[in-house]
Amino acid sequence: MNRRFLFATIAVLTGLAGAVVQLAAETDVKNEREQARKLMDDGNFKDALVKFRAITLEADDGESKEIAADFRRALSCFQQLNATHEIDAYRDAMVNAHGQDWLVLGAVAQSYTEIEHQGFLIAGEFRRGQHRGGGKAVQATARDRVRSLQLFRLALDILEGEAEDQKSSEASRLLTHFAEAVMSGGDYRQAWRLQLLTDLNELPDYDEGWGHFGGSPLGAPVDDEGNPIFYGKPDAWKSSANDGERWRWLLARRTEWQPDVKSLELYDRATFLQQQFGVQTMADYGWWFARQEEDADATKSLMSLHTLGDDETIAKLANGIKRFTLPAEHNYVGLYKQIAEEEGSHAGFATIGLAREFENRRQYPRAAQLWKALVAASPQTEEFRERLAQIVGNWGQLEPVMMQPAGKGATLDYRFRNGKRVEFTARAIKLPELLADLKKYLQGNPRQLQWEQLNIENLGYRLVTEGQDKYLGGEAAKWSLDLEPRENHFDRRVTVTTPLQKPGAYLVTARMDDGNTHRVVAWIADTAIVKKPLEGKALYYVADAVTGKPVPKCNVEFFGYWQEPVDQQANRFRVNTKDFAEFTDAEGMVQLPADETNRKHQWLAIATTPQGRLAYLGFSGVWSGQRHDQEYKQVKVFTITDRPVYRPAQEVHFKFWVASAQFDQPDASPFAGQSFLVEIHDPRSEKVHSLTLVADAYGGLGGTWKLPEGATLGEYRLTVVNHGGGSFRVEEYKKPEFEVTIDAPEK
Repeated sequence: MNRRFLFATIAVLTGLAGAVVQLAAETDVKNEREQARKLMDDGNFKDALVKFRAITLEADDGESKEIAADFRRALSCFQQLNATHEIDAYRDAMVNAHGQDWLVLGAVAQSYTEIEHQGFLIAGEFRRGQHRGGGKAVQATARDRVRSLQLFRLALDILEGEAEDQKSSEASRLLTHFAEAVMSGGDYRQAWRLQLLTDLNELPDYDEGWGHFGGSPLGAPVDDEGNPIFYGKPDAWKSSANDGERWRWLLARRTEWQPDVKSLELYDRATFLQQQFGVQTMADYGWWFARQEEDADATKSLMSLHTLGDDETIAKLANGIKRFTLPAEHNYVGLYKQIAEEEGSHAGFATIGLAREFENRRQYPRAAQLWKALVAASPQTEEFRERLAQIVGNWGQLEPVMMQPAGKGATLDYRFRNGKRVEFTARAIKLPELLADLKKYLQGNPRQLQWEQLNIENLGYRLVTEGQDKYLGGEAAKWSLDLEPRENHFDRRVTVTTPLQKPGAYLVTARMDDGNTHRVVAWIADTAIVKKPLEGKALYYVADAVTGKPVPKCNVEFFGYWQEPVDQQANRFRVNTKDFAEFTDAEGMVQLPADETNRKHQWLAIATTPQGRLAYLGFSGVWSGQRHDQEYKQVKVFTITDRPVYRPAQEVHFKFWVASAQFDQPDASPFAGQSFLVEIHDPRSEKVHSLTLVADAYGGLGGTWKLPEGATLGEYRLTVVNHGGGSFRVEEYKKPEFEVTIDAPEK
């Protein structure tokens, strides 16, 4: 046989054998992967983790996406096994094993933004996650962020040389996650950090404590002149002046590699700019915007949102609220419009963003036009229809009502928009029947208390939502009102005078023509009960709700209940009740003793008279008010010196007045003629002088002390021992508190 042919045959056979071995290895990895995923799905996280570690660290079947996916599954197994402290070592091993695989590096980088940052320092080493064995609590938020950026940057450097991979969805996702990590994990509340340029060459140290969680935005950052800061797009990563420019560069890089995601870049920028400079940043000032804007100067107001142009905004910045013009490049309204007009993949999201912005700006006709377009494009989306109806539909609601006195003509506030007519009806509520059923319910010793049954203060909710119509009487009044809505779908609030004069509780219903229905409970009272805790008892005062005069000989029924444990393990209780009545005295008062038995109960007080008065108060506890005389009989010392500041070698004149802090003190001081020890301490808390003084008839103590030549400079304490005192200062030179500078005339 020809030797050349022999060697060629051997080479072919060797190659075939290698291919067979590789194919077998890949098949083994595939089988292991399937087994590991099944173990995880079955909840066998420990065995699944063993296989995932072997697959991700030892095997290499060339499937980067699969390895990254298995890495994420392994992290989930660590967390399920409460072994978060082992994750850091595993991540380091992944970086060492796949240091040239940008997709795996990106997955590891992303994990630093997702896994908890809290941990403990134990013997100088960081242990991530919870730990019951002691240690110093620290958190690695800043450190994890920098480590994430390091790995993202390493992955991007590798990806820069892979032209085909740059077109993949994984590459787009990597740049998206990289940009979010630059922006502190995508938390716009931390966007002020974008002013900084994070050093990627060194990991920050761990921060002490548990870190800061949540919090409201502080307002967009401003420059030295108080103007908002915007971030431009740099030519390269290295030329970025701050993290904000790095974020812009990453978004632009994603578009450069994949031009079809240009709308995503614009949408990301518009969303961020709206979060920073949108009018919703002033949500904390909603009380101001709730005021009516019907005055003649409303259009001139700084805060008149409906007057904003598309290139303007009013936002809460770090230095306060400001109205300003947005540069074209950073105008989120313009960016949303551009996205919507191009009708790309994010056109719908941009339209939603615009519609919500116009709603926030109170430019309701424009918002309605956009919601109408969204309804036409997606008629099955209920939210779009509801948002449109909320603007253009006839709508009204009764504002919460305070209790009002009888015989004065009760009034209601009604807020509405668009509608032109509303009809009101009022039905009396049968309070005696409701209170009687409540007592009967508790006396029946229910197995488990239904708190909604006891919450009689929330009566309107029960009547409307729980259908308890049996407590509603006949129609007490019916009337209607013609309305004059404001233009452009603005709300208007009117005060409605009702025909309700008699005392009682009424369920008032407002039905807007071609609109919604709204209800509220109106309380009209002729009697009121006031409760005040006293020492050893609770005082109830029953008065006329109009004049405030006491109601004598009023029957006050006290009904109380308390739950007595029977079998706590089985969650069984017995409901004990107590019921008795007392008449008010001539001053309209009645007392409920705060003895041991009564303190266990929750009490309902019901006041009635033969003339038809009715009022109730409760449920509430009764307790004994405690006297705290020691708080009002403290000995206080008032101290003065002849000057606030002295120089060394000067004489200090001082005087004290010792007295009890009481308003009912007699003219003669109880401390007259008593001896008191006076001490002076220097700034180093060393005693430098002491003397005994006798108080005069007014509790006054006077004395002098000459400062030595080399007296320590600083603040001295001057005290009456065990009672109190004051202080003075010793200085070589004191700058005048007021200084006047006069420029002499030139001629």
